[in-house]
Amino acid sequence: MTTTLVVLAAKMGNKYGGLKQLEGIGPNGETILDYSIYDAVKAGFNKVIFVISKYFEQEFKEKVSSKYDGIIDIRYAFQEIESVPEEFRNSKRTVLWGSAHAVLVAKDVVNEPFGVINATNFYQRESFELLYNQLQNIRNTRGNYFMISFRLANTLAETGGVTRGICEVNEAGELNSIVDRVGVERVGGDPMYLNEYNKWEKLDENSFISMNMWGFTPDVFTSLSQSFDAFIAKSGTDMKAHLSLPQFINEMIQKGLKIKAINTPAKWMGLVSPDDRIQVILRINDLIRKGIYPNKIFGITNLLNN
Repeated sequence: MTTTLVVLAAKMGNKYGGLKQLEGIGPNGETILDYSIYDAVKAGFNKVIFVISKYFEQEFKEKVSSKYDGIIDIRYAFQEIESVPEEFRNSKRTVLWGSAHAVLVAKDVVNEPFGVINATNFYQRESFELLYNQLQNIRNTRGNYFMISFRLANTLAETGGVTRGICEVNEAGELNSIVDRVGVERVGGDPMYLNEYNKWEKLDENSFISMNMWGFTPDVFTSLSQSFDAFIAKSGTDMKAHLSLPQFINEMIQKGLKIKAINTPAKWMGLVSPDDRIQVILRINDLIRKGIYPNKIFGITNLLNN
């Protein structure tokens, strides 16, 4: 039985340079993405679709995905700035069309319920297990979508502010809305962000957070296509406009779709700034000492037997 993970990786590089965000944080140069694939395989995923750009396809295959050959079924989908109607193409545009579009381009290689993650987020094993198990529960259904939600306190960077999708969740555990807050960081011990009046506003550290970890049934591509077509017709000439998954999800909720929010106890980490690297390395080393990860994760033997 195929269980698919769609990895959004097109922002790791672009036509103006090579791959970015390939910092080694494991003892053998392992990246955050390496640990995500390891966790996904251990949870039960057996197919991965990397959404990348053709501009760095060869480099990605040589430096990244070749490590997983023989471990998991690997497919590719391509997100390009130019993949819109000709009247909206602009050679000066450098911004991709957003995470909703990134998922949409995978439609031809997905025929089963699938999970979605960002390539540069560390989600931890518990989150992949929740994602996998819930995907098994929605097989042979339609319109059955969910989000793996984190707690705000578990998603703050050690240094600097981050953008976080603050979720409103009702008593039934269903998502009501997602609102992006920019520059979220701890100030005086409390998570805060600068509001539109440039004033610090406090956030509840127990708030549910979207980290772009989703589960969908394949019928989502019909809604995604319709939403993206409407977005392009309205905002296609805006050089910075993009359609994110939270924007799409908010649209679907307003149309009456119910989306489950499934909480994970996992603690996120990422390389928001160069100063984060040492903290991430220390944490990975701690997880290795606890036996959660082997010292080296690239080999097939490690993935199958550890």
